[in-house]
Amino acid sequence: MSWANALLETYENNVGKYGEEKRTLAPISHTYVNVQLELTLNGDGEFVSAVVVDRENAVTLIPVSEKSASRASGVAAHPLCDTLSYIAGDYSLYCRDKKEAQKSKEKYDAYMRGLSDWVKSDYAIPKVKAIFDYLNKRELISDLIKSGIITLGSDNKLDNRKISGNPYDKALVRFRVVGLNESEECVWKDKKLMGSYSQYYQNNQSIDRQTCYVTGKLSIPAKSHPKGIVAASFNAKLVSANDNTGFTYRGRFIDPDETCVVGYDTSQKIHAALSWLVANQGVTQSGRTYIAWNPGGKPVPNLFTLFDTETETEGSLNPDFRRKLKVILRGYNEAFDDTDEVYFIGLDAATTGRLSITYYYENNARILIEDIAYWSETCNWFFPRWDDKKKLFYEDRTPPFWQIINCAFGTERDGRLSTDDRIFKEQIQRLIKCMLERQPFPRDIVLALSRRASDPQRFSHANRERILSTACAAIVKYGIDHKEKGGIEMELDHSNHNRSYLFGRLLAVMEKIERSTYRDENRDPNAIRLQAAFVNHPMQTWKILEQAITPYYQKHSPGSREYYRQMMSEIAGSFEEGDSKVMNKPLQEEYLLGYYLQRAELNKKRNNETDKEEE
Repeated sequence: MSWANALLETYENNVGKYGEEKRTLAPISHTYVNVQLELTLNGDGEFVSAVVVDRENAVTLIPVSEKSASRASGVAAHPLCDTLSYIAGDYSLYCRDKKEAQKSKEKYDAYMRGLSDWVKSDYAIPKVKAIFDYLNKRELISDLIKSGIITLGSDNKLDNRKISGNPYDKALVRFRVVGLNESEECVWKDKKLMGSYSQYYQNNQSIDRQTCYVTGKLSIPAKSHPKGIVAASFNAKLVSANDNTGFTYRGRFIDPDETCVVGYDTSQKIHAALSWLVANQGVTQSGRTYIAWNPGGKPVPNLFTLFDTETETEGSLNPDFRRKLKVILRGYNEAFDDTDEVYFIGLDAATTGRLSITYYYENNARILIEDIAYWSETCNWFFPRWDDKKKLFYEDRTPPFWQIINCAFGTERDGRLSTDDRIFKEQIQRLIKCMLERQPFPRDIVLALSRRASDPQRFSHANRERILSTACAAIVKYGIDHKEKGGIEMELDHSNHNRSYLFGRLLAVMEKIERSTYRDENRDPNAIRLQAAFVNHPMQTWKILEQAITPYYQKHSPGSREYYRQMMSEIAGSFEEGDSKVMNKPLQEEYLLGYYLQRAELNKKRNNETDKEEE
């Protein structure tokens, strides 16, 4: 199924439903806008009051025509709710600029012609007649001045003030009509009014029907398509072929209909469903918006927060992350049927006028849950956390996408890692694709993480540990993807004779020997300061570390000195015969696994000894 058919099915399954969504699904020929003013009229078309709308309550559902829904410039009036320059017949009287005054007259005339046609039709209702009667008096600006909402300058013309951040001519107005003995006074909530306009508009079209490329049925073709799908890129359109002077279709086709025909109803439903999904469950990452949904409305896991334990309250203890994740995924899985589908789409606007689909994916819902579970089982490591007593512990979990990207490409500022938006959104989409399509973990991201983890002095202590753990998770994931192994035990492997792994173990021992002699000193041992050099020239740097460690050895007890010597001898004896020829060659990223696990084992023994002493 194409993305268009998926959205069409979503519309049909969810239109008319009213739940706890942030925004209900818009009916055909309607769209959501942010309004600045609310006018209250009575049933006789008389002015009652006007108020400025709070930004929290500004989102309003209004009727639109095909042309007005996609207007950018020129004159294209909305059928009912519009800006002051369109609906105020006396707006031109208060304009300083003659051109602006003339343009407002044109807008008002176009608006009133459209509203008059609706009022005279068989689909008109009393609310629309009351609004027409009031606006036909051309007294709106005068009433707003009396209400104190609009102010004039010394020359009795409009000043440069704004209404909720919008200049007077762009302040959008909605209506409330009282005294008609109807249960709903607000026009933007009146289902009867919505149905009235939809029927009026669709039955007032005199265009030959053509075959819709989405449904395959004969329908009135859409000449233009809605905008405002993503609020941050309000003017960007997903479908457009109105550029008859550029190269949108010119040179290949004579008429845009030869390129693609989408029925008006189909276009309205597709765009309404997409806007509804974006508003209610879209997730924006550095300007790119992602949506995961099921056409039937069943909940779908949020891939961006599913693995995110960083958002929990600081000090919260959650050592059962993996068990908790399995319970969550099982709950989603049980809610789906075997035939349920899930869709995932990425939207981004490269320019202010064009919205593109950067990624599209569809699959069986239960297979999606399996893919998420597989990712979590193959991409995980121990990550540092702190309990309520500020005591450090390590939790086995899957790093969220944002953490992987920030650790691989981010710059540290004020103790936090952040990545340029242009890099972030491209890289995070790659990881999404890897998860959903079970593609191998990107090699370049593994290398970027490994390089960062090998140069710890560039980062604060907390970020060092975060980068190291994230790098280990990526290395494990990459290894599983390419070696098709069932999993890697996250415990020190004494039988592993990989050269890089063994050198990593040696580095951890060298660090421990020196660090354990410190007394509350916030400084890095030689093993950390020379780690970057050690990765590139391990044998050469090892000789330097051996010389530098001598004075620290003397601070240990004879038993401790012997313990560390035996440990290093055991590790050194695990090298293969062929390693002697390549001992000084750069290490592979697997050295980080050996380093981390050996360090963890040494720290664990130290903590156990401390606990026994306290007992």
